[in-house]
Amino acid sequence: MTEFPVADLDDIKPGELKRVDPNGVPVCLARLLSGEVYAISDICSHEEIELSDGDLDGREVECPAHGSRFCVDDGSVSGVPARDPVAVYQVRVDGGQIYVAVE
Repeated sequence: MTEFPVADLDDIKPGELKRVDPNGVPVCLARLLSGEVYAISDICSHEEIELSDGDLDGREVECPAHGSRFCVDDGSVSGVPARDPVAVYQVRVDGGQIYVAVE
């Protein structure tokens, strides 16, 4: 895995989602109200919908199309109709810069 700088921490406010594309991989950044940043696949496993267009509710990202929900901690499904989890990516914040590790 290689780490890529994807955004400044100030680019994403607590409670927001943001799409980034490190090395061409669609990633949804989620910044929790606590300030922690997580990264999951930006593509819903139920249909080809961008999760970054959805909502962040606590530690869950809700797909804007059909309401599938995914946990930012491990990508697991926390709300149907999705059945398959989404990928998660390692995040590091250093000096106000967000880095995401992808293939």
